[in-house]
Amino acid sequence: MSVIKVRKKPVEVEAVLFDGENYAELSEFTDNKFFDVIEEDRDDAPEIIAEVYDKLHSTWVGVKKGQYIIKGLKGEYYPHDSEIFWDAYEEVHNG
Repeated sequence: MSVIKVRKKPVEVEAVLFDGENYAELSEFTDNKFFDVIEEDRDDAPEIIAEVYDKLHSTWVGVKKGQYIIKGLKGEYYPHDSEIFWDAYEEVHNG
């Protein structure tokens, strides 16, 4: 096997920042695939206060306050840590 270098293709995706309170906005953004996690179910990971469904991998993914929820190229949703979000993405201004 030979190692090659590749560059990720530039693509546009949509994202919404989860501020810990905008459940309705994220539910609408994710086509009703974003839910809060009740406190009793947070024993193993108390920082996970919501979940979003990733249809690409057929699984629910835990979400922390302050993460961006991204809609991927295949319609999947997944969280991305805000500390590195702006290192990987830049805002697109159309028009």
